[in-house]
Amino acid sequence: MIRHIRQVLQPAEIERLNALAQVVRFVDGRMTNPDTTVKNNLQVPQNDPLANEPGVLVRDALMRHAEVRAFAFPKQMARPTMARYEPGMNYGWHVDEALFPSTPPMRSDLSCTVWLSPRDSYDGGELAIELGQQTLSYKGDAGDAILYPSTTIHQVTPVTRGARLVAITWLQSWIADAARRELLLQLEELRAHEMGGARDARSLVLLESLRTNLFRMWSDT
Repeated sequence: MIRHIRQVLQPAEIERLNALAQVVRFVDGRMTNPDTTVKNNLQVPQNDPLANEPGVLVRDALMRHAEVRAFAFPKQMARPTMARYEPGMNYGWHVDEALFPSTPPMRSDLSCTVWLSPRDSYDGGELAIELGQQTLSYKGDAGDAILYPSTTIHQVTPVTRGARLVAITWLQSWIADAARRELLLQLEELRAHEMGGARDARSLVLLESLRTNLFRMWSDT
């Protein structure tokens, strides 16, 4: 289940993040995975004194967005990190780590990319995700986000012009099972549809009861 969410960031937030990208320190992205043979990008190290502001800004934007909350049921989120791809850089086919060494450890259920560069400012750099026998390709507008299962095989294709600036993070969901998350999302969309229609009170109560009690049954506590 993949979700491209429009305008997660406000224009002023996009402007601020791009300004911060001019002053923060970018280092070889392999610092987070020294053994990789497929990662070729630049990242802001978490211990950089200027790394906190962009991480908090992106995290808060994601957590306040109703569609992100409805889709992901976020329980924990890794601190977002800015990454940059310049011409010739890419991130070959890979799968994200299952657990992050936080306290307590955080399971990665969903991976998230937030685009910060205008899509016409660079060529290449598409996020490609394997889904069965298909490969889906995504390139969002600045401020858009994409959430996709961390279990998927995916890559960032080589940038051939300009620079691709993104923020990346991972989320642990209250609902570990993706199929159950999708059912809950469908119920939420149906509830929203009903609220915009005739607003039959009994139907709304039953929908809310079904969604709430399935969440109660399936959530990690």
